[in-house]
Amino acid sequence: MRELYAQPAPSPREVVARIVAALDPDTRAGMSAPAPITCLGTLMEGAQLVAERGLAATLDHLGAGREPVAVQMAAGLHDRAERIIADEGFASRFGDLALEAVGTAALAIATLHSDGAGIMEVPLSVAEDNFARFPREGRLHDVAALFVGHELDRTFRHFVARDVADFVGCEGLPTVSHANRLQDAVAAHCREARQALTLDGYKDALAFTLTVAPAERVALLQPVMAAAIDQGLAWLGAEGG
Repeated sequence: MRELYAQPAPSPREVVARIVAALDPDTRAGMSAPAPITCLGTLMEGAQLVAERGLAATLDHLGAGREPVAVQMAAGLHDRAERIIADEGFASRFGDLALEAVGTAALAIATLHSDGAGIMEVPLSVAEDNFARFPREGRLHDVAALFVGHELDRTFRHFVARDVADFVGCEGLPTVSHANRLQDAVAAHCREARQALTLDGYKDALAFTLTVAPAERVALLQPVMAAAIDQGLAWLGAEGG
């Protein structure tokens, strides 16, 4: 990695691929550990609640405010996942990154089909339809894929941010702005991995997990999460090569 960061205009795809090649089994397992799984379950639960109760009632249930609706939904889901993780003793480094992914994934869902409205302006009716359509259309596997893309985003951004500080000022990363742009490009590339995930075979399993308590979801969701992470890492590793 050192020579890659030092060379002019390091390729985000190659950076990601080399990180994937260097991941040890414990790191890979950490991405699908109980804390990230809890975050995925919470995001799906949020979509299901919106489909059943509407977004306003869901925000009330989560103890969140009403405006701006996208930000409040993201914050409410983050806080709920954080409480479950703390109560169950699931906290981990990858759990902290997955909690960030809950928020960014919720914002991404809320702003789908919003005609260009930003996260501060998206109307409640639009955000409500965006969340509710996934469970109503039997597409919780798409929620899972989107979440995993955002988890990979936060995880690889963390890896790069941790390493590039020593290279700011070199030919490849002459300024802090260059380093920040590399992190953003790495994160965007990682989010694209969701398009490579084939999770539709888990449709029924994902729907069933929402009928049990959050602590009981972990065992049910673990095979889904492990498969999604494996698929995502395989795609990211191949893309950079």
